[in-house]
Amino acid sequence: MTKPLQRKPYKQWISAICFLVCLIPFNESMAQVGRVTGRITEKGTGELLFGANVIIKGTNIGMATDVEGKFVLSSVPTGPQTLVISYIGYTSVEKEINVNSGSTLTVDVELEWVGVVGSDVIVTAQARGQMSAINQQLTSNRITNVVSADRIRELPDVNAAESIGRLPGIAIQRSGGEANKISIRGLSPKFNSVTVNGVRVPSVDTNDRSVDLSLVSSNMLDGIEVTKALTPDQDADALGGTVDLRLKSAPDEIFADLQIQGGYTALQSTTGNYKIVGSVSNRFLDKKLGVIVGFNTDRYDRSADQFSGNYELLPNPAQNNERTPTVSSLNLRENTVERSRLGGNIMVDYRIPNGKLVLNTFYNYLGNEGSTRINNLSISSIQHKYSYSLYKGDASIMTTSLNYEQELGKFSVTAAVSTTGSLNKHPNDYYWDFMEEAAFSGSDLKRFVPPTEVPLIFTNNIDNTFFNYLNINSRKTTEAENAINLNLKRLLTLNQSINGYVKAGVKFRYLDRNNDVEQIGHGLYYGGDQNLRNIIAQQLPDLGLTTGMNRFSFSFFQDTYNRTNFLSGDYPLGYTLRANDLKRVTQVVKPYMNYEGQSSLSNDYKGREEYTAAYVMTEWNITDYVTFMPGFRYEKEFTDYSAKFSLGSPDLPVGNLPAYRDTSTTRSGSFFLPMIHLKIKPVEWLSLRLAYTNTLSRPTFREYAPITYVSQFRDWMSAPNTGLKTSTAENLDASLSIYQSKVGLFTVSAFKKTVTDLIWGVSFPLLKDQTILPQIKIPNLNGLPIVNTSLNNIYPATVKGIEFDWQTNFWYLPTLFKGIVLNVNYTLLSSETKYPQFYREIRNIVPRPARPPFTYDVIVDTFRVGRMPDQPSSVANITLGYDYKGFSARVSYLYQSDILRGLASLPANDRFTADYWRIDASVKQTLPFNLQLFGNFNNLNNRADKNFQSSIGNYPTFIENYGFTMDIGLRYTFD
Repeated sequence: MTKPLQRKPYKQWISAICFLVCLIPFNESMAQVGRVTGRITEKGTGELLFGANVIIKGTNIGMATDVEGKFVLSSVPTGPQTLVISYIGYTSVEKEINVNSGSTLTVDVELEWVGVVGSDVIVTAQARGQMSAINQQLTSNRITNVVSADRIRELPDVNAAESIGRLPGIAIQRSGGEANKISIRGLSPKFNSVTVNGVRVPSVDTNDRSVDLSLVSSNMLDGIEVTKALTPDQDADALGGTVDLRLKSAPDEIFADLQIQGGYTALQSTTGNYKIVGSVSNRFLDKKLGVIVGFNTDRYDRSADQFSGNYELLPNPAQNNERTPTVSSLNLRENTVERSRLGGNIMVDYRIPNGKLVLNTFYNYLGNEGSTRINNLSISSIQHKYSYSLYKGDASIMTTSLNYEQELGKFSVTAAVSTTGSLNKHPNDYYWDFMEEAAFSGSDLKRFVPPTEVPLIFTNNIDNTFFNYLNINSRKTTEAENAINLNLKRLLTLNQSINGYVKAGVKFRYLDRNNDVEQIGHGLYYGGDQNLRNIIAQQLPDLGLTTGMNRFSFSFFQDTYNRTNFLSGDYPLGYTLRANDLKRVTQVVKPYMNYEGQSSLSNDYKGREEYTAAYVMTEWNITDYVTFMPGFRYEKEFTDYSAKFSLGSPDLPVGNLPAYRDTSTTRSGSFFLPMIHLKIKPVEWLSLRLAYTNTLSRPTFREYAPITYVSQFRDWMSAPNTGLKTSTAENLDASLSIYQSKVGLFTVSAFKKTVTDLIWGVSFPLLKDQTILPQIKIPNLNGLPIVNTSLNNIYPATVKGIEFDWQTNFWYLPTLFKGIVLNVNYTLLSSETKYPQFYREIRNIVPRPARPPFTYDVIVDTFRVGRMPDQPSSVANITLGYDYKGFSARVSYLYQSDILRGLASLPANDRFTADYWRIDASVKQTLPFNLQLFGNFNNLNNRADKNFQSSIGNYPTFIENYGFTMDIGLRYTFD
């Protein structure tokens, strides 16, 4: 292997600077000071204004309001002062106040929108949501993007992932047409973290750390913030960024709302979709105690038709033997899925003097129940196989946290304890398949035909298609995490032009993870199981089976179900099976089923993870123009995982070793992560943010859990790399924002990430006395098996891009056009890395010996250049909204360029998604008695997901068609 990269010397200098700045001694002004608090709201509506800027005129003492519209200014000089309150899109207010030494002055201010004419308030719902997002983004000292509470509330998306997908730099991954995961700035979902009110959301994925955001209904949220350049007080394991889902808190007055809707899915003409969302809140004990309870439940048909194609490049006689793609197999799949959600949250907050206690619990459940019918046509094996499966899976997450916030003069303290958990289980998934051998004759085979013509060459003889195999699979994945953190903050005031704070904290996290798979099965096609077939025939005589049958044909289980619009009518669904009769056969066979260790023990793992973190950071506000935030974070990790060493069959041990035995591995490491943020605002309408940060990405569970599996024939094996290191990234960010009242907010952001020790899966031949990775535990095996494992890439990966974002509304136009709201963003991404590859090469022995062997084998270490998986080259979003009186409408356009899905040894064999675009629309009409009628119309252009392989040309390797969906609902608000 090539020599590893050397540590960059400038990083050491940056670390030293951050460390020293945080420890600079300071001499504060000894002048007498007071304290000013208050709340900023919108005039006429009482809406809380989150992100309003509040400052003492002539000084640099100020802050942005929090989610409750509140502000607290400490160390305010005594005597007459002028309080200046500004909020983009609203008229600024200057208020004269008098501050007394050692006392607290409360000042509440109402701001008026610039679109107000006389006493006629014409601010629109979508414009308010846009202005809220703009203000939060501009007042933040981090590089962030925001989905505001107003935007979520007025025209909500079906889940949180759909809402986040409208932000710049975000690419969506879908399941059954519904967004479920996101990549940030071209980095896969596993490289990002998700929190709820700052508490980490656990993963329900069996293999990696990605979070399924489809579990979370957007109606439960009070805003979403995506941080793309982290600060030291945030968990560092997020190469792409961190998504924080904010929960609603109780307002000062009683509030309740209820939303009920029904829906339609065009693919299978389903009308049983529904969604019910509600919340109620109030404050008690002189408004000190606030309680809010929210819930949601829904059920949607998320069925999809799928096509998978495999191809070979063969000489084509009709084209001078030019290598031409030909189909080797087709997999035609109908997924009938009913997806249901059930969620709720309870938040209780108690206001104490200069602080509060907050207890919140957040629960979400996602159920998937359905069936899969597969019509598999294999030319390479001359087989036609039908399979059918039934499954029911449950995934749930729960977070509970207790937070304490307290201001003590110039000091403030926050502390939190939290516990989170996730559960992903499939208690009994059933699978059956039937197989027809010699499914076509040589004369029927026509090579080099399009995939649509391949089904025509198969005989489809169901009397010659026999019951082949059945199994029952159970899986359960659990994760539990407990955390505690403490943060201390000290306000600093050197003079009226320079102030800030120093902040330090510690955090401890403990995570337990467990994955357990059990599978039993039995074959019915071959072998001496005549007695079992006789038992089935005797116990199920109504099926027409008779004693002595050596095989059971498809015709005994054939169903009448069919669809003419399967895959838009381009491919046949084929003959179908009756589920109830297959389940009856399974109950008869179950006592005779074999325990399948390869599918069971070779997938199990369990372990624990411990993380300790400490940080120090400081912020200096130098006049109104510069904010400087240096700091550093230290993280220490320890993991201990155990799994099974599996040999594929209990009858085939290696030497005296048992077929399955316990094995374990531990990892540890520590990281010093310097970070610097700089915000420059030379004029009121322009701000520049710069950031240098360092972040992490830990291996996924299956990459270092010691799951070692050797195939039954000893021709391949998978083995963990116990020496895997945590990947690190050095990030450079710049963001320039320009705001004008009639132009709106225009932001251009550029970034570059250099990822070191990126974890990558590799394969190599196992040759005697040649070991690529000595830390891999490989048993003594005969032959030359292929080893599949992971390693840290010694070559750095670079990811860079530029984001353009424009948000505006046309409040200044004549009345009919005032309600137009526009959001446009466009992202360009690129990445490059050298991916290590290995292959076996036979070389001649020189000089040639007199007797064999005359050759020897060597492993050649090479690489190929490619982009990062899951990274599109460009992403675009256009959202056009319109409000007029009680009517609201929104049309959204999403575009994502091709995305790398599979990297092969040769670039021509790489697999990509096709360019994707879709159009969605939402409408709402306000009715009397606090009622609202609304509708959501998704995938109006009936777009399908498609994948391609470079060398195959226009033939698809994958298609998922899920069609158009529609929801119509009614909402009632008690206010």
